[in-house]
Amino acid sequence: MSHLLSPKLKLSAIALVFTLSSIVQAASDDIEQEFDVSPGGTLIVDSDAGAIKVESWDRDQVLVRVMKTDGFEVEVVQVGDTISVTAESEGRGLFGSRRSNISFRVSVPKRYNVELDTGGGAIDVADLSGNVTVDTSGGSIQIGKISGGDVKADTSGGSIDIQDVDGDVEADTSGGRITIGNVTGDVIADTSGGGIAIGNVQGDMYANTSGGNIDVGQGSGRVELDTSGGTIRAGWALGPIIVDTSGGNIVLQGSETSVKADTSGGNITVEKSNGPVDADTSGGSITIRKSVGPIRADTAGGRIDAELVLSDGPRAGEVELETAGGDVTVRIPSSMPASIYADLEVSRRGRGDYRIYTDFPLTIQEDDRGNIVGQGDINGGGGRIYLETTNSDINILSVK
Repeated sequence: MSHLLSPKLKLSAIALVFTLSSIVQAASDDIEQEFDVSPGGTLIVDSDAGAIKVESWDRDQVLVRVMKTDGFEVEVVQVGDTISVTAESEGRGLFGSRRSNISFRVSVPKRYNVELDTGGGAIDVADLSGNVTVDTSGGSIQIGKISGGDVKADTSGGSIDIQDVDGDVEADTSGGRITIGNVTGDVIADTSGGGIAIGNVQGDMYANTSGGNIDVGQGSGRVELDTSGGTIRAGWALGPIIVDTSGGNIVLQGSETSVKADTSGGNITVEKSNGPVDADTSGGSITIRKSVGPIRADTAGGRIDAELVLSDGPRAGEVELETAGGDVTVRIPSSMPASIYADLEVSRRGRGDYRIYTDFPLTIQEDDRGNIVGQGDINGGGGRIYLETTNSDINILSVK
C-alpha cells in the first residue's frame, strides 16, 4: 500500500493540522493579540456566550483579550482595518452550549466602528466615534457617548443605557428599562417590561413600553409615546406629539404643531400648544393652558380647565369640552370673538346646586329638559365654544 500523498492532499492535511492546533491553543489558554489598524475600521465580535467590554484609547492599534476560553473555539482575524473575533462553543449541538465564563475585553482607536453579538452576557462600550451595533440574548447593555455614527442596541433580557449620540438610535429590550441621553438624529425605543427615559431629540422620537413610565425631553420632530402601564411626561415638541397610556397620568409641555393625548386611567396636563389639542381620559381631569385651539377635551370622570390665547388661524378659538362628572372652566381672552353654547345637565336632586358662571354677556335659561343653557356671541361672534357637564358648575372666564 502506498504512503505517498498527492500535492493537493498534502496541502489539505497541513491546513487541517494548523486549524486544529490553533483551536486547541484557544481552548486551553487566554488570548491576547494586538493589531495595527487605521482609525475608522471595524471591530466584529461574534460569540455564543460571554460578556463583551470595548474600551477606546489614543493608539492606532486594536488589543484583543479573550479570557477563560475553555470549551470554546476562538478565532481572531485581521482583514485590512477590520478585526473579527469569533468564539464558538464546543458544546453546541444536540445538548446545547456548555456552561462557560468566557469574556472579551477589547481596546480600539477612538474613531472606530463596533459590531458585537453574544448569546449570553453584558455588553459595555466606551465613548467612540463611529457606528455601534450590539446584540445580546441575556444581559444588560451600556454605551457611552457616540459621535459621528448610529447606535443599534438589542437585548432579550436586560436594561439598556445609552449616553449622548450624534446620530440615530434604536434600542429594544424584552425585559428592562431604557435610558438614552441627548440625540441629534431619530430615536426608536421599545421595551416589554420597564420604563423609558430619553433626553432631547433633534429628530423623530418613538417610545413604547408595556410596563413602565415614559419620560422624555424636547423633540424637534414627530413624537409618539405609548405605555400600557405608567405615566408619560414630555418636553416641548416642534412637531406633532401623540401619547397614549392605559394606566397613568400625562404631563406635556406641549407642541408647536399639535397634541393628541389619551389615557384610560389618569389626568392630562398640556402646558401650551400652537396648534390643535385633542385630549381624552376615562378617569381623570384635563388641564390645557395657553392654546390657540382648536381644543377638544373629553373625560368620563373629572374636571376640565382650558385656556385660550389669541390667534388669527382659521379655526383658532374653537373649543369642545365635555365631562360626565366635573366642573368645566374655559378661560377666554377678553377681546376674542367667539360663539358660546354651554349645556349643564342637572338631575332633580341637584337642581339649585349648580350654575353657569360667566364674565361675558350670555343668555342663561332653563330648557324644556330641565337643563341650564348659556349661549351667545361675544365680540361679534366667532369660533364655536361648546361646553357640557352634569351636576357640576360651568365657568366662562375673561382673561387679558
